[in-house]
Amino acid sequence: MNYSSYYFAEDGTKIWYATSWTADTHELPDEEIPLVLCDGFACDGFIWPYLIDHFHEEYHIVRWHYRGHGESEDPADPLAVSIEDLCEDLLRLLDLLELEKVHLVGHSMGVQVILTFCALYPDRVATLVPICGTYKRPLDTLKNDDTLGKLLPYIDRAVNAIPNQLQTVWRTVMPSKLSRLLSKAEINGALVRHSDFLPYLQHVSEMDIRVYFAMLKELAEHSAEEYLPKIQTPTLIITGEKDTFTPSYRSVEMHKMIPDSELLIVPNGTHIAPLELPDLVNAALEKFLRKH
Repeated sequence: MNYSSYYFAEDGTKIWYATSWTADTHELPDEEIPLVLCDGFACDGFIWPYLIDHFHEEYHIVRWHYRGHGESEDPADPLAVSIEDLCEDLLRLLDLLELEKVHLVGHSMGVQVILTFCALYPDRVATLVPICGTYKRPLDTLKNDDTLGKLLPYIDRAVNAIPNQLQTVWRTVMPSKLSRLLSKAEINGALVRHSDFLPYLQHVSEMDIRVYFAMLKELAEHSAEEYLPKIQTPTLIITGEKDTFTPSYRSVEMHKMIPDSELLIVPNGTHIAPLELPDLVNAALEKFLRKH
């Protein structure tokens, strides 16, 4: 990415973004439709390096960090992290960059963001590419176990009662013991380098714990299911065969509900399939974009 800056959300939160072009003006030729990459929950772009490397010469690319993530500020109100809040931040970014239409690519929670954005602002979306995500309540199917969802109200109360103490523990535990646990649980070690996954774990440890769990609570309750049958935008759904965070059957359901959508199930891929089998994912995305 060649240029980065900040803009202010409607509530004053400072949001980071980056573009692959460096012109003083953000205006692109009328025929240009850039790729806009929407991260997963608690992510700041670790999933995109191979995709950016593959597409940056042919497409203009936009990255951005959600409020409370990466280089963006925490919102003044830690609860102002709904999917709709993120969609409004994205709309403001597209208006700033004077982008009338974009290809929306979302990973993990980014799937819920782009599905909701497309429902709210269909005229701004040229294509949709949900990758390794779900259309509703991901905690219901996380590791095929809804325990975390059931525990979340108790965790939420603890976080709000003693945030400073828990923040210290969070920053100590997350990069070490929990990182090994998560990597063993989901990463296909035969396909991905641990160094590709490490930035995610480091980023999570640096997040404000109140924002983290407020957004997790939002995810636990959010559903875009009602929007799916109404989507007329060309859609390519990509899922990992062995994804246990957002199981592939959710993507199959999504495929059946979105009219004329396409589906790629990445063999042996997990929740980070774009890092594990980038050539396959990028080739499928390239073919789809050329088609549409």
